[in-house]
Amino acid sequence: MRRLLFRRGFSDKLYWYNFRTVWMFVAACFVLNALSGYLGVTDMAVVAYGVPAAFGELGIHTGFIIWKAKTENCRKNKDYSNLRELEDEDL
Repeated sequence: MRRLLFRRGFSDKLYWYNFRTVWMFVAACFVLNALSGYLGVTDMAVVAYGVPAAFGELGIHTGFIIWKAKTENCRKNKDYSNLRELEDEDL
């Protein structure tokens, strides 16, 4: 698994690290929620606001990766009509 990650490009590595960090944050929130009574934590705002924000950021990153791959494929396959449509969506 690790060897496959190092053969990928910068965007793919960044996406993998982002994906892993979001799930580690969610796991930490679940542990905090489970141990909140024992630890005496009464404010669970990090769970209420942090988890949706983490997945929102991951969703934006996923959308960017998909858009980037689609644009690169249009350039590679010389489909300039579709490329113009994709680049005009940004405006």
